[in-house]
Amino acid sequence: MLRQKQHVLYELDQERFSWRGIKLLALLYFGSIIAGAIFGLIAFRLTHHFDPDASSYLAGKPYPKFFDRARWICVLVILPYLFTSCRVTSFKAIGFKSPFPATFSKWFGYGVVMIFMIYGFNLLIGAFSYRASWLNPELGIDLGEAMLAAMLIACLEEIVFRGLVFRIFYTAFKPIASILLSSAFFAILHFKSPEAALESLAPSDVGLAEATHIAVSSIASIVTEFDLTYLLAIFLVGIVLHQVFLLGNNLWASIAIHAGWVFTIKFFGKAFETGEHANLFSGTTKVADGYWVSIVLLVFIGFFAYLLRRNDSLCSQAKSP
Repeated sequence: MLRQKQHVLYELDQERFSWRGIKLLALLYFGSIIAGAIFGLIAFRLTHHFDPDASSYLAGKPYPKFFDRARWICVLVILPYLFTSCRVTSFKAIGFKSPFPATFSKWFGYGVVMIFMIYGFNLLIGAFSYRASWLNPELGIDLGEAMLAAMLIACLEEIVFRGLVFRIFYTAFKPIASILLSSAFFAILHFKSPEAALESLAPSDVGLAEATHIAVSSIASIVTEFDLTYLLAIFLVGIVLHQVFLLGNNLWASIAIHAGWVFTIKFFGKAFETGEHANLFSGTTKVADGYWVSIVLLVFIGFFAYLLRRNDSLCSQAKSP
């Protein structure tokens, strides 16, 4: 796979490699965990101080949820600094390019088709059953909420992971290695401490020691909460998103396919429920808990790999005299 200069950070050319971003990423990872533990604990204690009866929405959330949200807020707060440090100082440099409508509609369609392949097969074998009650008068509201959630999740994750994290690996390694390593990192970050942790403790008893425990267990969750089907699915999702980003040379491409997945699951997922024939192969309506989703992803990975190789061949032909 040919290395493309436009995705290499620090204004380096495609022949040069740099580990500066990897060091920065390591600091960001451990720094956000420490900051998440501290600020999450402060937010948790303040919430229960002002709402001792735990009657509000926030007060009903366990501390691990506060920790996770505080960690990501810290990442988002320092994101502008990270981009500036990597010499990415414009939306175009991040990866937002035209044409938007054609790029978005094409890759959003891919995302919808992939999820319906998963749903369709599971419906056919009886792992899913259709729930007609999902058609209700508030369908239009559900449609808007699903699309809004899809765009927010896709934009935030793709700006962070494809716009920055993947390019950090891409700057340090050759393309295939960068795809595999950054996909592994992407998958690892999806594991976290269970929300049920510390549930036996009263909110007033959650202190620095407990916050430290959650921070450490978050790092170790890839082992303690290990789930092969989930790990494999998220790892393959990362590969697909990286491939789409490289194929489209446009962050809108990976945002669109990501949004297509989230939208279809959040909106059309309500039309199905897990049936009696569901198993480890089929998975449930959670989607990422069966091997069938990994097979679908592998099919598209093979197809996108073919397209990337073809693009490389065309580029090589264009450069040759």
